[in-house]
This record gives sequence, C-alpha cells and structure tokens, in this order.
Amino acid sequence: MSQELEHKEFYLNPVAQLFLQSKANIKALVAGRGFGKSFDNGIEIAQKVSDQPRSRGLFLGLTYTQILSNTLLPMKSAWEWFGYFEGIHYVVGKKPPEHFIKPYQSPNRHENVISWWNGTCVIMGSFDRPQLLRGGSNDWVIVDEALLINKEKYDQIVIPSLRGSHPLLNNSPGHLQQIFTTSMPHGNFGKWLFELEEQARDPANDVYYIEGTSYHNRVILTEKVLENWRRTMPKLVFAIEVLNKRVKQYGNLFYPSLRSSHYYSDSYNYNYIDTLTDQQGYDLSSSSKNSRWDQDCDPKKPLNLSFDFGAFNCVTIDQEHGNETRILNFMFVTHPEIIDDLVDKFDKYYQHHENTTLYLWGDKSGNKREGNSKLTYFQQIRQRLESKSKKWRVILKTVGDVEHIERHRFINKLLRGEENHLPSIRINQNNCKDLIIALENAGMSGIKKDKSSEKSSIVRPEHATHGTDAFDYRLYHGYKKREHYRSEIPQETVSFGKN
Repeated sequence: MSQELEHKEFYLNPVAQLFLQSKANIKALVAGRGFGKSFDNGIEIAQKVSDQPRSRGLFLGLTYTQILSNTLLPMKSAWEWFGYFEGIHYVVGKKPPEHFIKPYQSPNRHENVISWWNGTCVIMGSFDRPQLLRGGSNDWVIVDEALLINKEKYDQIVIPSLRGSHPLLNNSPGHLQQIFTTSMPHGNFGKWLFELEEQARDPANDVYYIEGTSYHNRVILTEKVLENWRRTMPKLVFAIEVLNKRVKQYGNLFYPSLRSSHYYSDSYNYNYIDTLTDQQGYDLSSSSKNSRWDQDCDPKKPLNLSFDFGAFNCVTIDQEHGNETRILNFMFVTHPEIIDDLVDKFDKYYQHHENTTLYLWGDKSGNKREGNSKLTYFQQIRQRLESKSKKWRVILKTVGDVEHIERHRFINKLLRGEENHLPSIRINQNNCKDLIIALENAGMSGIKKDKSSEKSSIVRPEHATHGTDAFDYRLYHGYKKREHYRSEIPQETVSFGKN
C-alpha cells in the first residue's frame, strides 16, 4: 500500500528564492532586518543535509552566544517546515543517539555540534571561542552576519579547514561552498563584502552576490510592521537596516582615527555561560545577563563610570588593564526614567563584581542641583550607590568642561595608539553597540562636535552624541596628564578567551 506524501507550502520572498537557487561556490546575501536571513540559512543547512549526508559543515557567527540566543531558533523553524524535528532528526549540543549514522569525520566533542540522523554534523563556531574551530576538515561553511566577522581571521582559520572530510563527497552539490548572509556593511564593518560584489561581475569567479530590503519580505513582516519601523527608527538606522542602503559619512568626523581594530567581540565568559546552557538547554534568552557573562571584566579591579547628564542620562563603564583601557559597557535610560534608574541598572548588572571601588567622571553639569534637590547629580549617585542596599565605595574624580577641538585632538591621539606612554583604547562590541554607532557618526561643525543629533526627532538619543561626551570626559580627564610623560610603560598581553 503506497503512502501519500504530505504537500507543504511556505512563503519565500523573491530575492531569497534567487539566492537559494544559486549553486555558486561563493554566495553572499546582503539584506535588511526581518528579511529572513536566518530562516534562509536554515534552508541552506537542510539542503546540505540532503545533498551531503555524513558531511561536516561549519556555521560561523560573531559570537557563540549570538548563535545560541538569536540565530538557532529561526533555523529550527525552517527545519520544522521541512519535517525535521529536534530529538528525532537532529540533536543539539549532545552526543547523538546510537542509531544515528556517524559522520565521515566525527567531532571530538558535541557541546557545539548539531548532529543529524544521516551523519551530517554542523559545527557551531565563532572567533570568540577559537578552540571550537580547530581540528577536522569541513565540507562547507555558512557565515551569519558576515559584516561583523574578522576577515583576516576567517582567511587564516576557516579557509584552510575547508578541504573536504571524505573523497566520496567531492562531487556532491555545494561541496566546499562558502555562504555569507549579512546586514548592510556600514562604518568600519564589513567593507570586504563589496569585493565579492565586484568579483560576481565576472562569471569566471563562480561568485554570486545579491541584495534585498526588508520590504522584499513584506508578505511575512506585514505593512504594519514596516510602517512602524519607518515611524520609530532613527533615519540613519532605517536607511541601513531596513532599506539596506549604503550610507557614507560625509563631512569631517570627530573621531577620524576610530577603526574596527578598536573593537573586540571575544568578551564572553563561557566558563559561566556554559553552566547556563547546562541548566536551561540552548536557550539563553530567558537568562538575565550580568557581569558574570563578561570575560573582559576583571571582578577584582575597580570600575570607572563616566556620566553625561540631561534629559537623556547615560554612562560608560571602563576598566584599566596594564596600558589598555577597555570600555566594557554603555548604559542609558530614557524619559520618564531618571538618574536613579540608571544607577540601579548599573548596580543590578554589576552586583557580583568583587571590587567595591568606583571612580566617577563627567562634566561640570554633574555638580548641578536639579529643582529643589539638596544634592548635586554626583552626590545623588554616590548616595544611592553607597546606601545600605548597595555595596559600593564611590570616589569622585576630575570633572569639568573641555573645548571640543582640544578633546578632538587629544582623543584621536589616543586612538592612533602611536605612543606607549598613552593607553590603547578597546571597546566591547557586544555591550557597546549603541555607543559605537554614536562614535562612528559623530561629526564636526567648524571647530566643535556637531551636536545637532541630540535635538533630532529622528535620531534615537542613544545614537546621538550624548554617549560620546561621556566617552570624551573619561579619556580626556583620565589621560591628558600623561600626554607629555615619556617614561616607558610596558604593554600587557591581553586575552579575553579561556586560558
């Protein structure tokens, strides 16, 4: 008796269809928010499972945490549409059942592996956990949010591993294929992807490149969602993340020496995070993030807090490590929340921090009293942090205004990193996304920082120049006195990963 096959239909927007149909050896999809890139990656993996049984593929993200918390769920949704269910057809992060066929090259560990019933295995990897990428030969690679990937590391680590796990797979469709999906490159991120676009113009290169906007996926997103994004998103963010436009910075920049090399993403403490995956499975979204997630934050060292006050209140949190200053975090509150709410937000995140000393920095507005308050902003912060419910010892450091042009000159000198008597500056890319946007878009108006974004109705305050001022106060007041100090200060070797 013959068995009826179930006929299922699901929607794929036209650009996604073109991308998925391409058989090029190198494929790149650059598309807006809500386009369905993770769903498309799920389809690509399902196709590899079908075409290359017992193969070994690599799914690469910026961080391992990003894969677990953001990317894995929509891929599982795609697999379910194809009739593949977790626990039956594949398992995540555990040794596969005995009845599963073994890959040609079985991984030594399964904590970061998706194992399929037909022997296909998918290694979930990231550059913030490089040990997960070592060993074995890969048959294909898919890169999520490729604009954030360090291309030099990719060429050094991933490309040599793309050599095939068994000769029987050599003629399989999509063997040794590289697939890149990403949002539009911007600022210092992902410019190398445009090189793929240029290569795709020559058919001899076997490269396929395509772009899509969020509106291409309007059937799934709905016009209501797209209109809401248009009304509420900052104009610049909407242009990049929804319309998928290439936005160039025109005019003079306030931080022209800022480069992608100032950012780091290998900041997660996987010794701690792995205990959460053991408790909660591979769903980190339900966990309340705190400083125990941060490998780059030394719990035994004091913290520096630099505030910018006003209708929008924000703070940068940094720590000194030898001759390196790490901007660990950026926090803010918006109306109707006030400074007390920002202090509580900081206190909750760093409640497990062992060193109780905090240094406060800022401009002279921190010495103002609001309304009928008897306390200045800084006194208010100190009182709240040192209250019985808090554990901190607060020390007020240098505050005061600085001419914009002098800030511009000195901070860019710091960012150039040419003098070892001045600290190198590094910024946590995972915790400071909004600050990075603000820094990269801060311009000059004459000899001053262009502050027009702070009054704009289309720029979110966290992307305006408020946070850049907090950044300035800390670096200028903290290190200006070292500018002409020539004594040799030894560089400290820095590593954010596991030892």
